[in-house]
Amino acid sequence: MKSLFLIYILCTLAFFAHAQDAHFSQSQLNKSVRNPATIGNIASDQRLTASYRSQWSTIPSAYRNIFIGYEQKGTKFSWGTHILHNDAGKVSLKTTQLSLNFSYKKNLSNRGEFLSIGASGGVIQQKFNPTLFSFDNQYSSENGFDPTAGNKESFVKTTQFLPSASVGIFVNKYFNKVQASGGLSFAHLNEPNSQFYESLEEKYAMRTSFFANVNLPIKTGLDADVHATWNKQSIANEKIIGAKINYQLNKKNILTAGISNRMEDAWIMEAGITFPESSLTISYDMNNSTLNSATNTKGGWELTCTYLINKKKKGNAFNANFEHLNERPLQKSLVNQVTDSDQDGIPDDIDACPHLFGDKTNNGCPTDKQDSDFDGILDKVDSCPFIKGTAAMGGCPDSDMDGISDLKDYCPFLKGEKTNNGCPVMNKVDHQNLLKNKSINVLVEFDTDKSDIKVFYHRELDAAVAFLLDNKAAKAFISGHTDNEGDKIYNFKLGERRANNVMEYFLSRGVSLSQLSIISYGESKPKERNRSKYEKAKNRRVEVQIYDK
Repeated sequence: MKSLFLIYILCTLAFFAHAQDAHFSQSQLNKSVRNPATIGNIASDQRLTASYRSQWSTIPSAYRNIFIGYEQKGTKFSWGTHILHNDAGKVSLKTTQLSLNFSYKKNLSNRGEFLSIGASGGVIQQKFNPTLFSFDNQYSSENGFDPTAGNKESFVKTTQFLPSASVGIFVNKYFNKVQASGGLSFAHLNEPNSQFYESLEEKYAMRTSFFANVNLPIKTGLDADVHATWNKQSIANEKIIGAKINYQLNKKNILTAGISNRMEDAWIMEAGITFPESSLTISYDMNNSTLNSATNTKGGWELTCTYLINKKKKGNAFNANFEHLNERPLQKSLVNQVTDSDQDGIPDDIDACPHLFGDKTNNGCPTDKQDSDFDGILDKVDSCPFIKGTAAMGGCPDSDMDGISDLKDYCPFLKGEKTNNGCPVMNKVDHQNLLKNKSINVLVEFDTDKSDIKVFYHRELDAAVAFLLDNKAAKAFISGHTDNEGDKIYNFKLGERRANNVMEYFLSRGVSLSQLSIISYGESKPKERNRSKYEKAKNRRVEVQIYDK
């Protein structure tokens, strides 16, 4: 017990000698504590974060850290605030920091690559109760410790407020599908005096922080994060390296698990679960430092909760830019529980053709005079029987009105030339400029008969969201596709559901409905020839083509 008490005293004295910041193991979840430039780097409009950490429970009062933060993302400017508190119970130096953080983002490409700079300003409160501490002058060789003796120490004050200023830089880049990010920051640039003694001066040391993270896609629904962190403040020199995996359990939940090593200090075990609008992560530090015997091998545990807030924009689910999307066959797609799928007035349970608009006299199946898309062209001669088109295009649409059917147009949403398969004829420089500055393409693939978006594609979709939010004149054309399994109209509706889900993803993250248009091609526009499982998998897709006109 005596050794533990001495360790506690030494730890307390260390705070008087070298004031330092609160420490968290889950620094990836609250990067704004280390670097203000990361403010706004979130997949929502706003985010709330709360972290609690407790360690060294064998000491009379366990050391604890508390963080509560809020941030709001803007197109270029983002801001946030947080409160940070650390203490070791009643007998300790208590430190509380309140900060206001700002960042500015400069886009580097259409893929979500960017560079941001940030600054933070705030105040740090330090306080302690000297009557709860023991000092050398309260001991004597004859009588030992005398608690009634005054400590005879000269404290100017027992509570003080220290101004603090920080700056940082953060960059996010893509290398094919590998995402890499990193940041460097400097905190407490002014290094205020944190000494309570009248005759001494001790600066609140500047902190230098660096971190890097690489996200590696492994397969659909599974990726890995590799990360490294280095922090230097006064005599403290912290180095962490680790990795974690993210596994999509189902369409709503992601499981995470990881391990990190804080060199010469602890192994950090981490696990968590992510929901559509929140997450919960818990970690435990397994102490392997020189204090291991004194702490009875006990480490520290940490809990972090986040909550995302999105400003959903409601409105008609379809865009009038494509009139053929607003006709009768699509109106039922957003109804979750449909008893008459083809809307022919015959319930599915007695309809011989539940996915084909038909007649009661023909048991719910269509006659040879059926016109499913109401474009005036009978299904039997309509190349696109479920998409409103024109006779000149064989019943198919010509979305960019360049005189080439969407089925044959390699650029169906960009007016082009027949000699160039429907794409614009450009010289090399103009074409490169278009690809660099005016367009962005995202491909989302699906499992058989499924329309839910896998977490594997969230990063690319978020990059598209960022581009649309930063470029209000840009338009996104979302097309849904299927393989050739099942009947044609069912596949048309399946492609429609897939396109709808991608559109809803954009809307939930703040993209304006006026920037979005959708269309379902069903099985009519395959990317591959449907000869194998691989080719069919490539055809089960949604293509997002974005142009900044």
